[in-house]
Amino acid sequence: MVVSGLESEPLLLVPEIRLAHTAVKQLASQDSSRPSIVFISGPPGSGKSHLARLFLQGLGTRKQGVTASQFAAELAEASERRNVPGFQENYRSLDVLVCEDLQALAGRRQSQVQLLAVIDDMIVRRGRVLVTASKLPGRLERCDPKLISRLRGGVVVSIRNPGPASRLQLLEHLASRHQIPLPVEVAQLLARRTSGSARDLIAALGQLETLARISGGVIDLPLARQVLAGDAVVEPPTLAAITRDVARQFGISPRQLRQRSRAQHIVTPRQCAMFLTRELTGAIYSKIAAYFGCSNHTTVLHACRRMQQRLSEEPELRQAVHAIHARLTGREESGG
Repeated sequence: MVVSGLESEPLLLVPEIRLAHTAVKQLASQDSSRPSIVFISGPPGSGKSHLARLFLQGLGTRKQGVTASQFAAELAEASERRNVPGFQENYRSLDVLVCEDLQALAGRRQSQVQLLAVIDDMIVRRGRVLVTASKLPGRLERCDPKLISRLRGGVVVSIRNPGPASRLQLLEHLASRHQIPLPVEVAQLLARRTSGSARDLIAALGQLETLARISGGVIDLPLARQVLAGDAVVEPPTLAAITRDVARQFGISPRQLRQRSRAQHIVTPRQCAMFLTRELTGAIYSKIAAYFGCSNHTTVLHACRRMQQRLSEEPELRQAVHAIHARLTGREESGG
């Protein structure tokens, strides 16, 4: 089972996400009455990034998708280079802006001021702005009142984590898509006992499939109860193992992957290694940054976002990443 996060899965319109999906469709429409701003709040893994990706894919105009942390990092870099006007021009020339995880700008006054200026400019030009956060606008901490007011002036939608019926629907959909033999009673147990996000369901199903494969058994209720109780643990690959496999896939040395370089034959596998490290180990961005010699965690954030975008657009790269993922999770022999 190759699962690289909720964003890699086709959207399944369960009730909890339907209103937000409708709002995003309106934002993307050519209707003269469409909104200029849509704000989506919800807990991690609820599908906000999935909706943002689909929104960007459906538009052919000048667009950009960033996390709030990336926006702040780009502003800081522009300030250090004394090129804030260039930063402003880049963003204000956009027709579409997606800014994810706005809560990351808490207390960052200058970043909030610049984002507000970009949004105001886009409203005047009838651009489109999609903003996501973990909380509703009025509950965001240390946030400029003017920015809060502007966001409230758009369409504000909240997403909940899926309920039991939706969790069962998602599990059956995922099992069918990945050709995993999931008994009905196991799906029902997971739906009842996994109370978190859709991402948690993906993790539970992936662990079940992996454990059944490496043990030579089948997915059944005893195995599902082990997973839910936390008694069945699959050790993730080490950072060194991921680096070695990625380097071998792309024909370079592991040492090159851990060195900074702007050469394209290094940049792509380096970003791939960071992306897979995050996906397979769940390591925090700062730990990944330290391992790969990055100056700060925003480089890893950018790498992961860039890889998610490219995987949806480049079949050859997607095939290579899936091959590495399969070897590292034991789905096939790695050889050598």
